[in-house]
Amino acid sequence: MITLVPLSGFLGSGKTTTLISAAVAMQRTGRRVAVVTNDAGPAGLVDTDLARAGLDHVAEVTGGCYCHHPDELAAHVARLADSGGIDTVLVEAAGNCFDLRPALVPLRRRLGDRVVIAPQTVVVDPLRLAAFAGAADLSGREYELAYVFGRQLAAADLLAVNKTDLIGAEQTAKLTARLAADHPQATVLPYSAVSGAGIDELVRAWGRDVATPEPDYELDHARYVDAEARLAWANLAFGVDAVDDTFDASVWGRAVLRHLSEWSAATGYFVGHAKVAVRTRAGLAKLSVTESGAAPRADRSAARPVERGSATVNVRIACPPSVLDDAVLAAIAAADAVGRARSDVPPPASFRSTQPLPPPSLARTAGADAVLR
Repeated sequence: MITLVPLSGFLGSGKTTTLISAAVAMQRTGRRVAVVTNDAGPAGLVDTDLARAGLDHVAEVTGGCYCHHPDELAAHVARLADSGGIDTVLVEAAGNCFDLRPALVPLRRRLGDRVVIAPQTVVVDPLRLAAFAGAADLSGREYELAYVFGRQLAAADLLAVNKTDLIGAEQTAKLTARLAADHPQATVLPYSAVSGAGIDELVRAWGRDVATPEPDYELDHARYVDAEARLAWANLAFGVDAVDDTFDASVWGRAVLRHLSEWSAATGYFVGHAKVAVRTRAGLAKLSVTESGAAPRADRSAARPVERGSATVNVRIACPPSVLDDAVLAAIAAADAVGRARSDVPPPASFRSTQPLPPPSLARTAGADAVLR
């Protein structure tokens, strides 16, 4: 028997940190956990690097959301079920995914009663929620992307309010009460993936099978597609060498993100997220930015300077892809200068997500015709 936990949420909400924290908590109680990550772009995900640094069983589905690769997701989970060594699979969706139910239909059909599907969990960043609420009466990039965020909330069985360590108990109580009133279809549960507070309660909430019920919400298809088209996505993987004897991977990664954060603040471009991971002999350095102008945050730091590392850079910013290409190259060049490093960067090829919704045939199979109205 496999318990599958569908985990979605907007860019930068902390999905990967959540699944790692939850997986570690499960493993302490004897559960055997695997993770599947997802992205609209090609292989080379910072989230996958981070998951593999902390967990033994990690796979990824790339080149589009799960709704466009349901058979690949089903095959991953079936292999894990057949192995007999895994009892729980955490499935992390890309940040543009608003409903995982259609992608789970082939999985349910293939595994039958061998799989228990936990409540669809949407990770909520309270700071992003506040920012999008402020954009509700405006126009432009943030207004349209706020629509994607709102559709994610409407699709949830469980709203997992992350980052409570940043807002305090009083604000957490107010926020959870507001979300519960606005989204009566969902259970609302606060926690912090960083501190671990509330993680055990989150894991317990995944202990029931919700099957794949028909979604109960409306979607403006044209507006959703337009919102998705505003984001440019960049995925790069390359080697980084020291110019002198060694370079510090954490210093280098922080410089990349600082440049992108300051550039986006100066140009007014909305940041979904920007992430950097550098794998070295001294460990993994992983840093992120989820707001223009914000300082980079380090999730992991390499233990010491090294001669060489392998870098992965993932950036999601609302700007033309060619503009993002130039900005990423400039950020890497700035980091090389600060960190005394030399990067072997391939030509960037930023893109826009062009398949934000499942094919109509799959949605109908899921009993979700309302999604396409």
